[in-house]
Amino acid sequence: MSKILVLDDDKELLGVIKEILSLNGFDVETSAPTYEINDLVAIHRPDLIIMDYLMDDVNGGELCSIIKNDLSTQHIPVILLSAYDRIIQSLGTYGCDLFVAKPVEFSTLVYQINNLLPKGKDYEYH
Repeated sequence: MSKILVLDDDKELLGVIKEILSLNGFDVETSAPTYEINDLVAIHRPDLIIMDYLMDDVNGGELCSIIKNDLSTQHIPVILLSAYDRIIQSLGTYGCDLFVAKPVEFSTLVYQINNLLPKGKDYEYH
């Protein structure tokens, strides 16, 4: 079972994402935004990370950059989410593997997650 770590400052959205991804066979951990991303990754050992781009006091793009610039974590696919997709894309993606505009279409997100995960970890959307 693939592990997914989700970071967002919107607790309601975190709950929805966790429920939908769990129903699709993923082991999902959620977290409030923090610059201690390396500690979270070490604790949860995710196969993929999803995070909001703009969170209270934390920039998801900067967290993505931390992950992608660390040799021990750069292999982990990162999906950035944002309601401000045109503005954010113009600012840079910080090395993310995928950028998804909010509101999120969950069937598409599950499909995209499966494409980013190593082969053999595919799950159907429910």
